[in-house]
Amino acid sequence: MALWLLTAVGIVCHPWLPSFRNPDCTRQPAFTGSSGFTARCCPRVPLRRTQPHVARGAWESFQEFAQDPLVSVVGWSVVFASLTILKVAIAEESDTPAVFLRNRSTSPEQEAVSTLPVVCVGDSLTRGNLSADWVGNLRTMLTQKENKPVLNAGVNMQCISNVKKRIEEVVACKPSHVTVLVGTNDLKAQTSAFEGWLYRVFGKIPYVGTLETYERDLLEIRDRLLAAGARVALVSPPVLGEDINSAANQRAKAFAKVVERTAANGGERCTYFPLFEQTYAELPKTGGRPYDGIRFFWWLCLLCFDIHVFGRNLSDVQHERKLGATLDLVHLGPKAANYLALMTAAFVSSTAQDDLALAA
Repeated sequence: MALWLLTAVGIVCHPWLPSFRNPDCTRQPAFTGSSGFTARCCPRVPLRRTQPHVARGAWESFQEFAQDPLVSVVGWSVVFASLTILKVAIAEESDTPAVFLRNRSTSPEQEAVSTLPVVCVGDSLTRGNLSADWVGNLRTMLTQKENKPVLNAGVNMQCISNVKKRIEEVVACKPSHVTVLVGTNDLKAQTSAFEGWLYRVFGKIPYVGTLETYERDLLEIRDRLLAAGARVALVSPPVLGEDINSAANQRAKAFAKVVERTAANGGERCTYFPLFEQTYAELPKTGGRPYDGIRFFWWLCLLCFDIHVFGRNLSDVQHERKLGATLDLVHLGPKAANYLALMTAAFVSSTAQDDLALAA
């Protein structure tokens, strides 16, 4: 949707459009001897006389429109970026709770396995196909140490109300540990009326949440998981943009306080992961780039190609964009992803003996 909006803006702002409205207009150097700056020049129309109308066929107009270089570049960029994002969005994953439950129901051998899984719940920051894959890092760590299955319950573009609706699927996996990282999309939905509309329509949320509704939903998720016997780690959403003083990061700080308070009141089986504080510490004191929806979307499209087409090193991408904590003002960079994986691995390993007793 945002790409189509950008296309329309580009077309309207392009000098081709005024010339199309008046075919007699030409572009000439603005100053004598200048080559880079041009001005639109149209023949004068006498007062009290209407400009003669030039009749043009619809197909002729469309052909001229389609042959414009800017339109061609932007149009094909929209097509390729949309196809890449669509491929990423609909790709079937093999490490989700749904696949785990389906395999367990059809395989008596897996049903008999006593090792309880670790489930990582969240949005695209957890899914990891649009950012550094911290769940994949965690799976490697735990396979080497604990031989525990790690399930990825991250779903792109979901807010906390979406996550709450599918928490029963997580409970059905009978996890020993669950991490909950959600709230970034709730923060993004609050940045503008347009983004709020996007999440209501495409994210299928009934309304744009507030700090109060976020705390209420997080409390329900925490209590349901604890009641199911899991150990729960509540993770604060990371920074939104890289301007340390921006309004978006002040809201993110308030969200982090809610997550910390909710975890502190959850008892000994609930803990807090300070991801916001970790990513906040990586931001420059001055000159950080604030969150901007259009820039984020453009960088996200390029990131799809960097990850899924070119297989680029994400540290290089981050360095090129002069970013410290994120890859595109939203998604986690490699350092933050590794930090989160290490925290989770330590969380699981420190309670391994208790989990074995529970499984027995």
